[in-house]
Amino acid sequence: MILKALYDLAINTNLIPDPYFEIKPVSWIIRVGDEGRFLGIESLKQQEKLPEGTKKRPKLIGIPLFVPFQGSRTSGDRAFFLVDKSEYTLGIDPAGERKTDKLQSRLRMFRDQIELCRQVTNNPAVHATALFLDSLLKKEQEISLPDGCLSNDLFAFVYSLDEYRVHELEDVKQYWKNICSNNYKKKVNENVCLVTGQKSFLADKIPLLKNVPGGSTSGVALISFNSSAFESYGWEEKAKSPVANAVISSDAALASMTALNRLLHPNPPDPYDTNQTLSRQNVKLSADTVACYWTRNQGAISDSFGLAIEVDMEKLEAKPVQVAEMYKSLWNGIPYTLDKTDEFYSLVLSGGQGRATVRDWFESNTQKVVDSLAQYFADLKMLRRCPAPKSGKHPESFPLPLLLESLADPKKNRKEGIPSAIGAQFYRASIDEKLLFPQAAFYRAILRYRAELGKENLEEKGWFVKNWNDARAAIIKAYLNRKHRRESKKEEVSEKMNPICTEKGYLLGQLMSVLEKLQTEAMGSVNASIIDRYFSGASASPKSVFGSLLRNARHHARKAKDETKNKWQIYNMEKLIDQICSQFDVSLQDSADPKAVYENGFPSYLSLEQQGMFILGYHQMRKWLWMNREERKIWNAEHQNAPRAYLWKKTGNENDIDNLSAEKGV
Repeated sequence: MILKALYDLAINTNLIPDPYFEIKPVSWIIRVGDEGRFLGIESLKQQEKLPEGTKKRPKLIGIPLFVPFQGSRTSGDRAFFLVDKSEYTLGIDPAGERKTDKLQSRLRMFRDQIELCRQVTNNPAVHATALFLDSLLKKEQEISLPDGCLSNDLFAFVYSLDEYRVHELEDVKQYWKNICSNNYKKKVNENVCLVTGQKSFLADKIPLLKNVPGGSTSGVALISFNSSAFESYGWEEKAKSPVANAVISSDAALASMTALNRLLHPNPPDPYDTNQTLSRQNVKLSADTVACYWTRNQGAISDSFGLAIEVDMEKLEAKPVQVAEMYKSLWNGIPYTLDKTDEFYSLVLSGGQGRATVRDWFESNTQKVVDSLAQYFADLKMLRRCPAPKSGKHPESFPLPLLLESLADPKKNRKEGIPSAIGAQFYRASIDEKLLFPQAAFYRAILRYRAELGKENLEEKGWFVKNWNDARAAIIKAYLNRKHRRESKKEEVSEKMNPICTEKGYLLGQLMSVLEKLQTEAMGSVNASIIDRYFSGASASPKSVFGSLLRNARHHARKAKDETKNKWQIYNMEKLIDQICSQFDVSLQDSADPKAVYENGFPSYLSLEQQGMFILGYHQMRKWLWMNREERKIWNAEHQNAPRAYLWKKTGNENDIDNLSAEKGV
């Protein structure tokens, strides 16, 4: 089914103008004159186009050109027709590692193909090229490679002052088509292609895939066979042959792999105008995993779906207004009804040495995908704590790269430390609302939030940690809400602090945030705050931690009242502590044995889901505690049903506050 969908994509979008030619990046041209005289080597390289905002330095790459199609070179010596690497076109290895005999052999193989073409076409350009190669074999001319030449750079030939490259001349192109056609006729058989359902010439080799993350730069195979795995079924003679194990016609193999290579390409060239590019239709999920997507008929979704997942507003502005409005709606979690639905496909691949691994295959329709995206962004919706970047404002929602980056192993490069399985599962959850977010992502979000919380105040990386913690909190919320929905629980986690939530983990997270704020008011910035020292323990084993924290809170409250002008704020925090502790049967009155009093009622441990709620309670309460007066006034007006301890308002008489505090023994 995967190959059939790819084959249909190639046919429906006319990706193969000519099956005998393919687009490859050509870096250099060798200009030859009459009698094979060497006129020089000229560069065709240009700077690669990189996504905006990337820190990667652009490389010099060849320009895309149509060259004779010959498939892939997996092992052994095999010369391509008229366009090849310097080892074949000049008999020179840029790395200087090949033996002279090997290079001479490859040069001779390359020359032999051109000599056959010269005999048939008698074209002067081909004749000059053949004479030039003869002179190299006879060592009559000495050629040096230009600076910057790489071992995989492709070379083409130009005759004298002509504009056209030799392989682009009409009689040369016709010669190549005749050669390919005759070769196909020799392979005719009675087998039926599994993709098209028709009798056809079967492919003896499946074209390789380029641009698969983690794969070899020379290309990886999507279809390959391990001979020993098939020998037990009596396939000893044909175990290595794709013809025997995957009955696919040459046309179907070429079309499906061309389509997939187009989907994998970061800037796919237009097959009808190599100076133009087609829309990118992939999203990189990790260092070795990529998701490709397409629709049966080319449209807005197939052209811009990646921008929606990546929440790329700048690039979306270049799209039609209706498309931009649709994605703005989805980013806010608001469903959108399409005028017309279409079939939607997505393929997730990981690269490896020699072959590609299919991690996921998804078939649906565009309306279901759009509905899933709306639910996905609604699940992720979270009031941000992190300030907006200096360059402007936060994206409308959390981009998928940021979410995955927040889960990465910090010991590695952030973009390389994302587990492939998590990236693939998270992507699938975005386009299939029935699926839960991966539990591994939920667990990692908890671990990374706890581990990096204390780094939020670092001068260099503090903003990035805050941004990642916002993303981690959003992942925790999204996972819990989908799980609650599946288990038919009515209450879902809100995007803002919820004053009427009674979940134990959530309340304890709120309490931790209030105690942190109280310490800050009393002591300002300290080397090791209660968050640095106790957050991990409090979120896992509250009973062993909160007793000590509440005893210290008394001293912090006294000190804060002595040193702050906002005694009303300290008093309100004390009321809030009372309110939260009352949910756990904890008394805050003076006692001869305060340990016994404070430790009573708190749970001994929290489950993994409760630990997630603890982080959400802390994260959202922290944002709430730092609201300014105007924001608090609006919040109070919107939450009249909240417990009185949450409805803060400034008291006029500070003596009354002192008296009330004294009654409590604080």
